[in-house]
Amino acid sequence: MPTPAPRGVFLDNEWLPSDGRAVAEVIDPADGSTVGTVASGTAEDARAAMDSAARAQPAWEAIGAAARGKILLAVAERLRARREELARLITREMGKVLYESRAEVDGAIDNLEYYPAFARTLSGEEVAGLPSGETMRLLWVPRGVVVAITPWNFPAATVTRKIAPALLGGNTMVLKPSSNTPLSALLIAEAFREAGLPPGVLNVLPGPGGTVGPALIQHPKCSTVTLTGSTRSGIEVLRAAAPGVVKCLLELGGKAPVLVGADADLDWAARATVWARFWNAGQACIAAERCYVAESVRDRFRAKVTALVAALRVGPGLAPHVDMGPLYSAGAREAMGKEVSQAVSEGAKVVVGGSAPASGALARGAFYLPTVLDGVEDSNSVAQEEIFGPVLPLLTFSDWDDVIGRVNASRYGLSSYVFTRDLSIAEKAIRELRYGETYVNRVGPETPQGYHAGFRQSGLGGEGTVWGVRDYLQLKTVYVDWKEPHRGDYFPPYPD
Repeated sequence: MPTPAPRGVFLDNEWLPSDGRAVAEVIDPADGSTVGTVASGTAEDARAAMDSAARAQPAWEAIGAAARGKILLAVAERLRARREELARLITREMGKVLYESRAEVDGAIDNLEYYPAFARTLSGEEVAGLPSGETMRLLWVPRGVVVAITPWNFPAATVTRKIAPALLGGNTMVLKPSSNTPLSALLIAEAFREAGLPPGVLNVLPGPGGTVGPALIQHPKCSTVTLTGSTRSGIEVLRAAAPGVVKCLLELGGKAPVLVGADADLDWAARATVWARFWNAGQACIAAERCYVAESVRDRFRAKVTALVAALRVGPGLAPHVDMGPLYSAGAREAMGKEVSQAVSEGAKVVVGGSAPASGALARGAFYLPTVLDGVEDSNSVAQEEIFGPVLPLLTFSDWDDVIGRVNASRYGLSSYVFTRDLSIAEKAIRELRYGETYVNRVGPETPQGYHAGFRQSGLGGEGTVWGVRDYLQLKTVYVDWKEPHRGDYFPPYPD
């Protein structure tokens, strides 16, 4: 596959020349080869991008939501025509297998086709029962310029999940994609230009977060910042946004529990858990991070999971017949090794996997073998901290009240999974699990029809549904008095 031509900052529907800007290589984690080069934006570029978006916003708001929705639909058609190109680019720059990359592109297109449905249905409210001649209305209005910071694990779907509702609502956006996976975002920006998006409505600024991030967030025209990333990154965004009292929409870390009851369909629960843990090499915020199994079925469930994990085929994402690709970087592979070693030192036992490939072609890439750990206690770091990779810890429980309390004790609260045939247990878990999403007898990924949001340190705000659109809008109240003479009996001078 040819290396894409070098690209830089996308500003006012034009590619700025890379002259004078640092150029970063995008690396294929499967073999260390160069996928492409990208000119990094500067703090000055960030200010220019924000100024451009601020200039473009009033006219973009003025055309109305229906016209904005038509452009999103036109972008979807252009991405559909380039589906295979974008999917292969995703696989090369972040490593996931091609089957998953194609599914991600379909998800990115789905976002662009879903949100325009709200173009003609978003409505405010008029308050009834006021005195004659007075009106009071509540209006949804755009917030202005939105800064979006997106991660490397879903470099297309996460991008459109932020762009679509923000732009539909009449905002403009400056997008800062991950430095590891900027090429997918730049291809999407090109599709927006081809679809007729006016200049300045969407600007894309690749570059190091430490340089361009604060310049974007602390720009006086920044009204909202939306981030998908780690909890640590979310805290840094909050700090940067605090002086300007900028609204923050944060999808952060997760530690999704899987609860497998004694009455569950164990074959299905095992298959679903393995997918939910090892999909995208475990690099997903909703991934099954820890699995609690009823003691009476522990051995049977562990045997089923172990057999499924041992059968997973690991290799480069573009190779045929591969179930799991590499981690997104060599550094992530090294970190995974340290986390597993720490878990073992705290009492966990490796059932399968537990290392990076030691020889052969896979040893040159950022691969880590699918791993199952048994004998894990709640106090073990692998049960407490987010493990962004292909490692599944197994724990046990004997009482539903106890296990729900145990999993709710986590500082994270994004997604959760329950497998049971007992309706009363399922309803109990639905009510009592303090997680933004609960899946019963199934797994994800989430869809735009649901509100993807977390409890506790998993984030602020959410994405999906009409509520995901309203997160990018400001609710404005309008009071009007048309009658004359106007009522002024509550003005000074006050009566005795």
